[in-house]
Amino acid sequence: MVLGEIALALVAGVWAYSIYPFHLQLLESTRVQFGGFYIDGLSATVSLTAILVGMLVLPASNRLKESSWQFDFALLLGVAGTIALSSSTNAFVIVAGWGLVAVSSYSMVSLAGDRGSLIGSIKYAFMSALSFQFLVVSIFLIISSTSDFKILSLGMILFLVALGFKGGIPPFHMWLPDVYGYSDPVPVSMLSSTMKLGALALAIRLLDLSALALPIAYGKILVILLVILSIGAMLVGNLGGLTQSEVQRMMAYSSIAHVGYMTMALAVFTASLVYGVPQAEYYALVGLLIYFTSYALSKAGAFAFIKGAMSGSRLTLQSVEGLGSASPLPSGSLLVILLNLIGVPPLLGFWGKLFIFASAANQSITLFFIWGFPWFTLVAIANSALSVFYYIRVMRSVYSPGKGTGNFRYLSPAILSSLGLIILGVLLPLLLSI
Repeated sequence: MVLGEIALALVAGVWAYSIYPFHLQLLESTRVQFGGFYIDGLSATVSLTAILVGMLVLPASNRLKESSWQFDFALLLGVAGTIALSSSTNAFVIVAGWGLVAVSSYSMVSLAGDRGSLIGSIKYAFMSALSFQFLVVSIFLIISSTSDFKILSLGMILFLVALGFKGGIPPFHMWLPDVYGYSDPVPVSMLSSTMKLGALALAIRLLDLSALALPIAYGKILVILLVILSIGAMLVGNLGGLTQSEVQRMMAYSSIAHVGYMTMALAVFTASLVYGVPQAEYYALVGLLIYFTSYALSKAGAFAFIKGAMSGSRLTLQSVEGLGSASPLPSGSLLVILLNLIGVPPLLGFWGKLFIFASAANQSITLFFIWGFPWFTLVAIANSALSVFYYIRVMRSVYSPGKGTGNFRYLSPAILSSLGLIILGVLLPLLLSI
């Protein structure tokens, strides 16, 4: 664990040195000389977020006992793969980074050793193999398309399928509720928080490269596909969360919903390129970068809390009753995390949703308006309101009378995540004004 923390700290130091004096373009159009990688706001945000969350999760690996060093090694590989995916459009780097993230992910899940984790790792391995095949074919088509926009369009569609499997976007989400819902929460805290960020960052770069190369009609088709994926993820995630009585499985469906909001940002980003609306592009990209950090910190902290609160194989709403009085510090941290997932100001999640929702309300993108109403933004707001109902069920159970107990030996992920969400949320307006 100590060596892992040192390694992540060194990587963070290298990143801080490479981006000093911290004035970066949000999205660079040209690669820098340092190995042909992009150093911009996108790669810096995803990389530093993955490193930070990795440092938060590493202490909890001691719960895995004899497998802790193997978990640490797999986590470091996953962080390296995430950094590579967010920083390059080179085909070999993409394939290597995607493979690193996949192998490290199902390795971390399997190392817990319990039946649910082993089954989850097998499901994740099959999903990863399928996703990897779509990725390889899509990258080959995108590279070989040159001036043939039909091949480029097919390549981007296949990449969205690969992204759907990797991120758990409906209808490619079948594996996610079982893997996130029944596996050990320690690896899930890393899996659900950062292991999909690299793929989403890569999607931004590929969409940026392809949207302008496609005819407007094909670009609009790409936007429509992203809109369908986004709305599907919001609905499946939030409606699924409402039906759950187990906290961990509820958080699994919550992950699907939040990927929907991030896919919404991808749709608006692509539409802004197709319609030529720089303001919407800026808002979508800023919102997505904020959401990356907000989502990763929230999920790492939430699943760390679940691990500490579990006294059996399942954590139901009834079993967390009384934790608010028995364990006030971790319960308070969970309260902040859930409020952040809802999007309550001034927490970081509020700013992410605000920028993303505002970007879709730009009247220059006519596709997102019906009879003068920003229907895409209204659908997202309605889904965000829908999520309040199942998050409140968890809050009410935690702070209701009961005999709930927990072993919160490793509190750092939940507490530090909640503090980070508060501090970053308060400071963000100041940072954006610099």
